[in-house]
Amino acid sequence: MNLKISVDEECFSEKEKTFLTFGNLEVSSFKYETGVCALRFKNNIGYFVALPFKGQMIWDAFFNNRLLTMKSTFKEPRNVESFEDSFGCFMMHCGALRTGNPGLEDDHPPHGELPYANYEQAEIICGNDEKGNYIGLTGSYTYNKAFGDYYCAHPLVKMYEKSSLLNISIKIDNLANKPMELMYMCHVNFRPVDFGRIVQTADWSSKSMKIRTDIPPLRRDIQVKAQTKEYMTLISKLADDPKTTNAFKPEDIYKDFYDPEIVFFINSPVTDTEGWAHFMQIHPDGSADYVSYKPRELDHCARWIVRTKDQEALGLALPSTCDPEGYSAEKKKGNIKEIPPKGSFSASVVAGYLGKEEAYDKERQIEKMMSRDQK
Repeated sequence: MNLKISVDEECFSEKEKTFLTFGNLEVSSFKYETGVCALRFKNNIGYFVALPFKGQMIWDAFFNNRLLTMKSTFKEPRNVESFEDSFGCFMMHCGALRTGNPGLEDDHPPHGELPYANYEQAEIICGNDEKGNYIGLTGSYTYNKAFGDYYCAHPLVKMYEKSSLLNISIKIDNLANKPMELMYMCHVNFRPVDFGRIVQTADWSSKSMKIRTDIPPLRRDIQVKAQTKEYMTLISKLADDPKTTNAFKPEDIYKDFYDPEIVFFINSPVTDTEGWAHFMQIHPDGSADYVSYKPRELDHCARWIVRTKDQEALGLALPSTCDPEGYSAEKKKGNIKEIPPKGSFSASVVAGYLGKEEAYDKERQIEKMMSRDQK
């Protein structure tokens, strides 16, 4: 059985109520105090909260009694048009025409139009496939500008009955009779933890992990910090030895190590036999945060880390079609992709929680992959 159920704003109220049950899976609907509509998708391991009409972003993810989502000053999503005015989600789709930090020559918002796009159609899905029973969310957002671009985005997120991993994907259809420029990023935001360590199918050399040295011109917080000797010394150190960041220390937050942020560009990750690259933050208790993607679909990847007293976020692996440096910079580097007339782009990402045994097995798999690659 595979079923789609359309939802509209009339389905939501301040009081949370069950909308659908399917086996051991459940969907409930509610409104935040800010008026933003939300759907909570649950299994026996945890839940995620998605915003069906606002970017179809995943606002929260909670599994095995642990909140996976970044720490921010925004306790609830707000009904705004820019992620800067309501940023604290677990996952947001970025793009599709522009993404990253705009440069002085750019006129696009940070990370483009998709994060807070107003979706005109949202559907709850349920069914089963080779992985078992699932529930999830999909929908459509149409971008149409006179004399400009015309496309439709179809995101999808699935939760399975016995899994704490979310299957996230997007399909973007170019509806125009001309090519469409594409810049897309799947922005997954975990929370860095003291004594957490990063394990990955990517080399820790300065060749494979290049630190961002170009300061975003419109980010005043970074501009100010970049004028200090301490910051430039830190950037130089991390450029030479990225592995310094493979574990988090309690003193990081008090020494401004990741304030305002550190960004790496990850090149040429190793993939398994099915084409997936793997990234984990292993917690002190042995469980892990996890991201996996296919570099043949998303051939760029960034890591974003911030730890301040107000905000803590680990963009463990942000797979994308380009670096997050804004349109003009990426155009100069030749990183802008194109969707042909009436063509499509699609990509998939897996993100979520791994229990102790799963994390242990995944780390052994990563060790074997990296060992084979180094021979």
